Amino acid sequence: MSCAEGKRVYQGSALTRRSALQIGAGMFGMNLPQLLQAHATSGQQSEMSCIFLFLAGGPSHYETFDPKPSAPAEIRGLWDPISTNVPGVQICEKLPLMSKRMDKVAVVRSWRGRSGSHAAGSQHVASGMIPPATGQYYPNFGCLLSTLLGPTALGMPSFFGLPRAARYTDPTGYLGAAHAAFDIAGDPVEPKVRVGKLKLEKVRFESRQSMLAQLDNLGKLAESSDDSIISQDQFAADAVNLLTSGRMQRAMDIEAEPLALRERYGLNIYGQRVLLARRLIQAGARFVTINHAVQGGLFGDGTTNGTWDNHGWLFDSMMSFASRPSAVPKDSTWHSYRGPGNLPQFDMSLSTLLDDLEDKGMLDTTLVVAMGEFGRTPKINKTAGRDHYPGAGCAVLAGGGVKRGIVIGATDSKGTEPSTRAWYPEDFAATVYKAMGVDPHSTYLPRLARPTPISPGNIIDGLLS
Repeated sequence: MSCAEGKRVYQGSALTRRSALQIGAGMFGMNLPQLLQAHATSGQQSEMSCIFLFLAGGPSHYETFDPKPSAPAEIRGLWDPISTNVPGVQICEKLPLMSKRMDKVAVVRSWRGRSGSHAAGSQHVASGMIPPATGQYYPNFGCLLSTLLGPTALGMPSFFGLPRAARYTDPTGYLGAAHAAFDIAGDPVEPKVRVGKLKLEKVRFESRQSMLAQLDNLGKLAESSDDSIISQDQFAADAVNLLTSGRMQRAMDIEAEPLALRERYGLNIYGQRVLLARRLIQAGARFVTINHAVQGGLFGDGTTNGTWDNHGWLFDSMMSFASRPSAVPKDSTWHSYRGPGNLPQFDMSLSTLLDDLEDKGMLDTTLVVAMGEFGRTPKINKTAGRDHYPGAGCAVLAGGGVKRGIVIGATDSKGTEPSTRAWYPEDFAATVYKAMGVDPHSTYLPRLARPTPISPGNIIDGLLS
């Protein structure tokens, strides 16, 4: 059905079941009613949601939550540790806001990956499954959880990616396009929503008329005919309701929040994405992935997907991209960005998110995870940076049944490897599933060729209440 045909159908006396299904399929390149039916028949019951801050590019554990002040200078770096409100626990001095909130979180210091590749490492962290050599097959656990559990409120999509559902990954894996995330790119004040091939510059879902008018403005969409679309009438109605209820639009209106709160998150696209994630969860989304990394320096223009991939000039870049370090070669392009760098922006937004969720009574039912695809090398390199290092790293978790004010595991005195039991990405996935109310060792989704548990990992000892 073309956009024009969809508009004529709407302007008629009734929106027929067949037409509703065609609009859903044509808009999204997917079988939306079947997606809703999958949610309804999953049999899962859970009040839990998750905000996953994916620190894309790989943050340094030395300059975040596992400083090594007694290590040699070429390992410990330039910054000192700071005491926190949890006795005996120190973190990097450049995280002063989080130092006052460590009683709300758990830090896993004995994280260990299996790949130093951005692609393989990201796919492993985001799915909990080691990707085969042929590429990602298993879905990210955000997709799987949204498929198994659905949204927490009708008229709201389950899964969002800000600005995408995870870098270097194919989030849906074997699940297919019907389970794709709603990706919200750009500035959250002027969001751009992408689902499959559909792109909406401004979101107005409050009526079918405005929805169809937007689609007309996009030009012709490919005509869709899908003889496999079979659904009960209620799922056709729910599909249209999801697109037109206004719940998603209202959730995306971050300017409805008090200015003081928006300032605490950070008045830039990175801080506002974290605020938007809270609003989406509050409105009924199940899982929101934020690629939380500021773009600038050697890597970009300050407006798109950022990175923690600090191979050079780490101590400058983590704090700010505003000034070009004097040691950067003259033939290297430096992209200036006036806002805070990754470390202060992360400190602002995560600390505010924890306060905000707790103030709204949402922290106990919202799991918060912050981690990247690997850590960074123990030795600082010749360009004052650290390189990819899957041998050791750390992660922060809060809310959703996570014990507060604890540290799980440790690395050796130089931060080169775990000195206690190592916890791998598959263990984090198993723990996330468990916290969300899903048995990680059960077999779901019979589309697989043989029964396969959704996670081969173990639940991290001592992390959950």
